[in-house]
Amino acid sequence: MKVLWFTNTPCSAAEKLQLKSHGGGWLKALELALGGYPDIDLHICFYSAQPHEPFKYGSTTFFPVQRKNRGSKFQRLIQRMVQKNYDQQELQQLLAVTKAVQPDIIHIHGTEDNFGLLQQQIQVPAVLSIQGILNPLSEKFFAGIPASDAGRKESLKAKLSFRSAGRLHKNLRKNAVREQQILKLTRNVIGRTGWDKRVSRIMAPGSQYYINNEALRPAFYEARWSKKAFGQPLKIVTISSDAIYKGFETIVKAARLLAAYPALQFEWVIAGLSANSDIVQTTLKWLKENTGSLNIKLIGGVGETELVQLLQDADIYCQVSHIENSPNSLCEAMLIGMPVIASYAGGTASLLDNEKEGLLVQNGDAHALAGAIVQINDNFPLAAAMGEKARARARERHNKQAITNDLIQIYKTVINHRPVHES
Repeated sequence: MKVLWFTNTPCSAAEKLQLKSHGGGWLKALELALGGYPDIDLHICFYSAQPHEPFKYGSTTFFPVQRKNRGSKFQRLIQRMVQKNYDQQELQQLLAVTKAVQPDIIHIHGTEDNFGLLQQQIQVPAVLSIQGILNPLSEKFFAGIPASDAGRKESLKAKLSFRSAGRLHKNLRKNAVREQQILKLTRNVIGRTGWDKRVSRIMAPGSQYYINNEALRPAFYEARWSKKAFGQPLKIVTISSDAIYKGFETIVKAARLLAAYPALQFEWVIAGLSANSDIVQTTLKWLKENTGSLNIKLIGGVGETELVQLLQDADIYCQVSHIENSPNSLCEAMLIGMPVIASYAGGTASLLDNEKEGLLVQNGDAHALAGAIVQINDNFPLAAAMGEKARARARERHNKQAITNDLIQIYKTVINHRPVHES
């Protein structure tokens, strides 16, 4: 079976191209899992800032497509400023890749980019995987910090580099309009949470919905949280990014509450953010706080091996976003079996049972988040038991062989136009 993926990440080709930061570790894991099946001939098309000829790496053939005005920092700055739409020109390049590969099936990963528009011009069977969904995200964008406050408190650098929250939201809304068009074209949807199923039923009416979970990064399958007691101080970890809807302000507010709570010493380590991150500067200025007095430690980007060690050394993982589908950071924390707290937002309720496999708190509710941390800290045996149950569920959900077998069956079903019963 010849399969053509369209992805927003180069997957394993990032190693060959020596890209420092590329994300999409779960897609790479799925690519490598599919590579173990001799009947699957996998091709991956992705956008690249630099020109590259098609190449084979491992068992996968890659087709990098160069984007216009993305090669240099200056070109990217100009593109952010003018936001010129190249969808039609890029679609012609994507169609050329499709013609060259002649796939049996096309798998489009995500609605964030323009890949899904291909569906109006191809006859090849296609399936689209839901990652995030831009339309609900655009509505929750300023859930934590009001737009007016974000505009007043963000740095001059963010404005001059055309990364202001207002501009980012405007661009997101433009892409959300395109997403509406993509999902109306979509006949086969792959999802993994009750939330993405409900949303896709509205946005892709008449489509067939299939369930396929995500393969996670290898190191998290091998690691295990094995603490016998909580540390002193209590070590909390969050993995985040420089986005306003990721809930950094909730962490600051909750840390402020915990700092005033008697007899609790803690350190809150945040990977993925640094003191120079736009959202950090905006939030601290807005709340008139500083990370030092709140025991918040920002450590920036962290690699896979270092991240596993960070989680194993920590006591609690907290996911605080205002909107998510199935955050991989939460899934990876569950997979190693540590106590977890997650915001009840988007698809997180599909990932864990509240008070059995972790705790769910309303997104943006700093008081509930702080209280959940105290609740876990006060009862180590219960916290460890929830972590073990979370690990068992995550190991079943993220079983690579089951995920790969299910995906291949979905491909066969779509190719043969035979709907299957959704579980």
